[in-house]
Amino acid sequence: MINAINRRRFLGTTAVAGAVTLATVGGAYAQSGELSVWKFGGTPNEVEQWAGRNDAFSEANPDVELNYSYFNGQIRRQKILAGFQTRRLADVIVAFGQDIPEFVGFGMVQPLDDIAGDKIDGWKERIVPEVLESGMEDGKLYGLPTYVDMASFLAVNLDALEEAGFDRPPATWDELREYAKAMTKPGRPGIAFPATTAPVDINIFEGIAYANGGRIFDDETGKVTLNDPGIVDALQLYVDLIADGSTPAATSLTETFFRDTAQLFGQGRSAMWIGLSWLNTPWGVNEDVRWTGVPFPRPDEATGSFPPVNAIMDPTAILMVSSRSENPEAAIEYLDFWSQNEQLEIWGGQPEIARIPAGVAAWDNAELEAVWPNWVKAYNEGTLFEGAAPMPRFIGVSAIESALGTAIQEAVLGQKTPQEALDDATKAAQTQIDLIRG
Repeated sequence: MINAINRRRFLGTTAVAGAVTLATVGGAYAQSGELSVWKFGGTPNEVEQWAGRNDAFSEANPDVELNYSYFNGQIRRQKILAGFQTRRLADVIVAFGQDIPEFVGFGMVQPLDDIAGDKIDGWKERIVPEVLESGMEDGKLYGLPTYVDMASFLAVNLDALEEAGFDRPPATWDELREYAKAMTKPGRPGIAFPATTAPVDINIFEGIAYANGGRIFDDETGKVTLNDPGIVDALQLYVDLIADGSTPAATSLTETFFRDTAQLFGQGRSAMWIGLSWLNTPWGVNEDVRWTGVPFPRPDEATGSFPPVNAIMDPTAILMVSSRSENPEAAIEYLDFWSQNEQLEIWGGQPEIARIPAGVAAWDNAELEAVWPNWVKAYNEGTLFEGAAPMPRFIGVSAIESALGTAIQEAVLGQKTPQEALDDATKAAQTQIDLIRG
């Protein structure tokens, strides 16, 4: 449990980065008849669609004055914590499922079971059970998911693959290194991956490490496990790919985040790239680039101390209601609006194809099957979420992922070995966790 002193200390230290932006938001703390919504992140298509559907909500709810703001997804934790501390938090927060345990632990969001009434029965009918579960914490529903992302995946240029003499994508780490070397040529590295401290870049790495039996934290013991062999060996894979000469310069990798590496691949300037399940679909590829996306290769034998997982997943547009909301009735109406098939089918190819949809009806859409036939086949067979686990989510995840991001950069830049970097990160993160958890 977090004691009151540690809770205040944690909020105080994490709020600073977001506090400077609050002055421009205006009256985010709702008055009677008003509803404030903060949305964080989303593809360009999604951002446009969300704003458009907000107009439909306002038309259907003329007595609700909707005050909607959009922000970059990578600043969400700092801004939301700052908003809570300064009592200027929106009524509805559209953030990531990873955030729920911290938000619940600090009393920032309220359980929907207490305020949504029988609307939850409709949500259960319209939303895939495994996805709806991603909004749960301690047996209660705190968030309404609209889709999930999964990690990690590999985009492969099919022309580069065939030129190198291969007839299928790599299936193991050893094959990945072999393919990347063979597919490298002047001006076009065989593989690119993002290694900045952006949360998505860290999630991409976590997907690789968790498939190798790694974990960043052991909740049973309260111990940070960044230096578990499953994570050390996953980071060693990054270092080996660089040493093989198969990647862009290390300094480029630490400065080029996920969207930039997607652009490299989409322009034919890398033969493969490592990302989340959406890969290039939010931004597209040049017409002359033939490509496919596959699950990231697995190690020949997992080396971590924990059970390997097939993928980690997170709902990255999940709607939560602030504990400080003055208009919870309108907030629930807004969540219920986004639970309807008309909205959920946005991510079933009508028109967005970058996400794994939460809506049951979305999986019947021909548009989704045309782009992701393997997803639809696995969903219909009941195997899409088999062996998957949530992305790391617990109180203190922000502190541990921050330390992990630093360690990744230190190893990629050759400043420390993966073992040294992760040993140091483990010590630093454990100090933070002990402070937060008291």
